[in-house]
Amino acid sequence: MYKKFLSNTCSKEDLSDLFQLFGTADENLLRDLIMEELLSAEAELPASAKEADRLYAVHHQVKTEISRRRNRIKRLIYKSSAAAAIIVAVTSGILLWKNPGKKPYAEKAQTAVNIKPGEFQATLTLANGKKITLKRSMAATTARIGQTTVNVSPSDGVSYQNNGTGRELNNSTNTLVTSRGEQSPYPLVLADGSKVWLNAASSITFPTQFSGKSRMVSVTGEAYFEVSHNKSAPFKVLSGRQEITVLGTHFNIKAYDDEHNISTTLLEGSVRVKDMPSGASGLLTPGQQAKLERSSGSMAIGKADMEEVVAWKNGFFMFNDQKITNIMRAVSRWYDVDVEYRNFHNNEEKFGGTFSRSSNLPDILGSLQSLGHVQFRIDKRKIIVSN
Repeated sequence: MYKKFLSNTCSKEDLSDLFQLFGTADENLLRDLIMEELLSAEAELPASAKEADRLYAVHHQVKTEISRRRNRIKRLIYKSSAAAAIIVAVTSGILLWKNPGKKPYAEKAQTAVNIKPGEFQATLTLANGKKITLKRSMAATTARIGQTTVNVSPSDGVSYQNNGTGRELNNSTNTLVTSRGEQSPYPLVLADGSKVWLNAASSITFPTQFSGKSRMVSVTGEAYFEVSHNKSAPFKVLSGRQEITVLGTHFNIKAYDDEHNISTTLLEGSVRVKDMPSGASGLLTPGQQAKLERSSGSMAIGKADMEEVVAWKNGFFMFNDQKITNIMRAVSRWYDVDVEYRNFHNNEEKFGGTFSRSSNLPDILGSLQSLGHVQFRIDKRKIIVSN
């Protein structure tokens, strides 16, 4: 599996396993860790003089590559403020890169309350009102809406097959919803072949088939799209006051009501983002993010940290220079908890880190507390934050 990753032939399943094994969704950091592990393994093997020469050459090549890539890792580690540090999630918990001797708060919190991570689950509501709870463990099932067949399969996701045409199909809409503490267990495959994944506390409303000159869906919360190309029928996403128009592309939209901005990040292709009340718009190229301020309607376009944006889809939280209030909004959605601030006066301190979304909540809070000037207390399903 290591060689597949280093040669860029790793499957998505293998890549997910490696993320879990090494506790990071940063592919550059993962590459470093794999090379160091391979180097360590080779160093333990007996070798003849000829073999020793070969190992020396491998050693030199690997060390050169590690040194070249480590500059980027160091910039990432020290990018946050002096009080913050990078946290790497591992299968056994959280590894601290700063203040390792400080006893984590998580030990006390965990004995008081057991707050589990969110789960991969969503609810599909069909046009006839029928609800289907989607889970990874569920058996394949089908449902019919008029002449449309809905196929639900853990291996293929949720897909639609139109067996005819007619007005009832054009007016038939479905909704996929995740509550707080949920994430869609597999992709929703729309009638045109486009795929959608939902983060916690999100929804998408969509037709069972697309007709006319555009393909229209509406979204709340956060969703990741892989849109099928169709030049004659642009794909449009409505979210609050924003409209996104694409032909075929990969992008992420974050439009929670409790966030100040609606963020649209482009990974591949091109999209046009438009503020409907003011008419202001902007065209994104890959690697860019548009931030539309809800209150004023002003739009700013800049470079985005792509790994941080899609970390949720890969099973991680990733924060770069984020205020604790921003971090806690994401935490509250995934763990389905409320957050209250008491005697909290410093919200300018920045934190950075990567956490597995399968981590226990007290472990994450303990790690954050040990890295900066912040305190947490868990009261039933409420997190109380103070300085």
